[in-house]
Amino acid sequence: MLVWCLVGRSSASGHCQCSKSFVPAICRELVMIALFQGLGLLLQDNALHRLPFGDQVATWREKTDQQLDEELALLSVAKKQWVIASIIGWQAISLVLLGVITHQLWQNDYHLTFSRVVIIFTSWVSILFVMWYIADLFDHSAGFERWLRAFNSRARVAPDADSVECVADALDMTRSYPEVLRYKQEVTSKRELRHEDIVNMREMGRLRRYTELLRDLDRFDGTPRLVANA
Repeated sequence: MLVWCLVGRSSASGHCQCSKSFVPAICRELVMIALFQGLGLLLQDNALHRLPFGDQVATWREKTDQQLDEELALLSVAKKQWVIASIIGWQAISLVLLGVITHQLWQNDYHLTFSRVVIIFTSWVSILFVMWYIADLFDHSAGFERWLRAFNSRARVAPDADSVECVADALDMTRSYPEVLRYKQEVTSKRELRHEDIVNMREMGRLRRYTELLRDLDRFDGTPRLVANA
């Protein structure tokens, strides 16, 4: 009986130790899954923004609070990991390139001269500039700017992201055009308004107003309007 208890305790303690050792690995795996899922969400957003505006509105009309909250939680984790991975990756690439240049300069002798120091410094600055330029081009599709845009578009309407002018403009469009009011009613019947909903309502109203102004411009021939006297 005593032996069985000892074996049971040892196996239980071993199981606990194994479980504890598995926790960091599981956490790392979940983090990597969140990072790749976040990148997949960015690619979906990029594909959505290339569609006609009507298709974008239809997609956002069907989104639910649960779906948007899950995407927000995913993006909040993934964007932090993306920043860390980007910094480590870019610095590693720049240091490798600098190491290659340094190795070529000191391949035959190890004398430290002023010209070599200048070459190393200018090479380092040039590498950083080129990598910054590449990162800036990449930022619009999957960089940190794109992460912030994807996160903010799903956030609830708040004074930090939506100014008074933006909300007032959306309200004016809702009062003026039935299709904007219909969009607002369909969305609020299922969930709260998000930042992208304000953008959609303003854009829907702007396109409608643009069509009306263009029609009036085509009809205008310079003839003054006659005002009927009461």
